[in-house]
This record gives sequence, C-alpha cells and structure tokens, in this order.
Amino acid sequence: MIKDIMIRLILVLSFFFAYTCFKAIQINPLHQYTMILISFVFFASMVSSIFINRSRPEVFKTPWFMILSWVGSTFMGFWGTYIMIAIPIDIVAVGYAFFNHGVSFLTSNAHFGIFLLALCMTVFGFISVVRGPKIVKVNIPIPDLHPSLEYIRIAQISDLHIGPTIQSRYVRRVVEKTNELDPDIIVITGDLVDAHTESIKQHLQPLSDLKSRHGVFYVTGNHEYYWGMKTLFSELRNVGLTILENENKIIEINGSKILLAGIPDPMAGQLGESFRPDLKKARFTQIKTDFNILLAHRPDPYSLAEEQGFHLQFSGHTHAGQFFPFSLLIPLAHKFYRGLNRHGEMWLYVNPGTGYWGPANRFGIASEITLATLTKTS
Repeated sequence: MIKDIMIRLILVLSFFFAYTCFKAIQINPLHQYTMILISFVFFASMVSSIFINRSRPEVFKTPWFMILSWVGSTFMGFWGTYIMIAIPIDIVAVGYAFFNHGVSFLTSNAHFGIFLLALCMTVFGFISVVRGPKIVKVNIPIPDLHPSLEYIRIAQISDLHIGPTIQSRYVRRVVEKTNELDPDIIVITGDLVDAHTESIKQHLQPLSDLKSRHGVFYVTGNHEYYWGMKTLFSELRNVGLTILENENKIIEINGSKILLAGIPDPMAGQLGESFRPDLKKARFTQIKTDFNILLAHRPDPYSLAEEQGFHLQFSGHTHAGQFFPFSLLIPLAHKFYRGLNRHGEMWLYVNPGTGYWGPANRFGIASEITLATLTKTS
C-alpha cells in the first residue's frame, strides 16, 4: 500500500514539475535550459523542505533548513497562485487552438504578464503573512440568552501550524493580540502544530502566557496526528491548555452554566476506534446547563451538533482556501467554510486560520484571531 502511494505521489509530482518547466520555458523561450534549471531548484526546495521536516527532525534548528523552508514555502505560494491562474487559461487556449487550426491567442508577452500577475499577488499574500493575524469581532445573537451570559467574550485561535516558518516570534504576537482582547474564554480549534514535538517544544512556550478568566481549551486537528500525539499532549498541558477529547467542562459564570465540549479530529481514529470523535459522549452531562458550545476542528459535524443541543460551534480547518484563487474552490468541499453561519437553531463560526499551512501566502484571505461576543436577542 505504501509503495502504491509513493508511486502515485511521484507521478503527480513529475506531472507538476513537467508542467512547471513547460510554463517557465513559455515565459523565456530563448533560455530554455536556464528556465528548466531555475524551475528544478525552486521546485526541489518546495518539495524537499516538507520531506526533510518529517524525516530528519534533528536538522530543524539548523540555519540551512530554515532558509530552505522559507524559500520552499514562499515559492509554493507563488507556484500555487501561478498554476491556478495558468491551468484554466491553458485549457481555454487549447480549445481555441483546436477550432483555429492550431493558432494560439497566447503570446510570449501574455505568458510573461501571467507570471507578473501571479508574482504581484504572491508578494501581497506574503506581506499579509508577515503582518500576522487581524482581529475579527463578531456578535453571536442568542434568543433567550441568560442575562448573566450576555457579553461573554470568547477568543478563538485556529490552524496556527507552529513549525518550520511559524515559530516563537509569531506565536508571541498571537498571544499578545489575544490577551489584549481580555477574553472570558480562549478556545484553540486544532492544527496547532506542524512538526515533531521535540523540534517545536520551545515555540510552544509562549502559549503559557495566554490569559482568560475561565481557561484555555484545545481540541486536536488532523495535522497533530501526522506528527505523533504522545509527547505533544504533555507539552500542551504544561503550557496550560485544557485538552477536550470527547469530553466537556462546565464553566459557571454568575450563577449560569456553560457546557464547553470538544471532540478530536476524525484522524484520531488511526489510534483506534475508541479515539474517534463521539459527539454524544462529549455532550453528556447530568448537570443542567444554560448554554452549550462545541469545539470541533472541522465544521462538518454541525448537523449532528445541532441535534445534540449545542447552541454554538467553533471550527477551523478550511483556511477559507488560504489564498486566492484557491479560495474559489473551497465552497466545493465545505458548505460552511468561513465566518459566522447558521444551521437550524445553532450558530457555527469557522475561523480561516490564525497562521497558515505550506505556502507563505494569504492573498485575499487574511489570518485571523476571532473574538465572539454572546448577545441577547428578544
């Protein structure tokens, strides 16, 4: 099975590399071999940084790996943008040529123009990454909300992806911005890490400075299971995170009770059936509660969550596509993929990511720390 996966991966990478070289030659047809060499160097940096991060954790802190990671991540941002623009144009060009005796409407200037457009979009997307997350404030209107819970503020962090290019400095900025919101509760909805625990242990430490009146609560995303969970959980508990795995905590505020439940990502099932997300188990309590909140990395359980009596769900995972034009495709995969959404009697907020994954590019989709405030509606 692993052999089959590797063969498919090599075939996919080979196709994209060949297409990259093809497009590079179109940009500068007078220097074909130079363009192929440049394509190879950047494509190799993009792919190798990912594989090295997984297979050789001992090099994580070396200067050459950090440079390789940034070069690979930045090029991935450009490459993804350029490919997503170029492929549909090429499809149209092939159709045009088919009906016009092989004549293409794409000139060398047009190819270079597409290149410049993708480059400009990537630069602005990279600037957005460097600026870090913006604060998005949203009111959650709740009918018949208990008066003592009105104006309760919940800060959400999601998809931080601490790893080769998101480290202590970025994490500290997230912590500082979150603390400035003076939240009552802080929730972290998965994909917190993207490297082996030992590699990023020091970069988790700023999380210990997160401050809220009633705690910091965390559920796993899919990426945590790509790197191993045994050492990660102990480190997260050391920095003060309360991990919710098919369980809940009752938070009492001014005499009212909030049930805050969390389920692991479905990837937890690879550890065994007992680790799979279980909404009923997460929701179960014999205590009468006034408001029920679910933390789930993926937005997918919204229908079952509403059936279980949750009033509000916080999720992430989608990155809202992370950058244009990938953002155009995300509605094909998720009904609810960004911002505040309503399903039946339940609200669902999907955070587009406080960090980023892979490409250092957030063109058109800024990273975000969310501050949700409960408000009462008549």
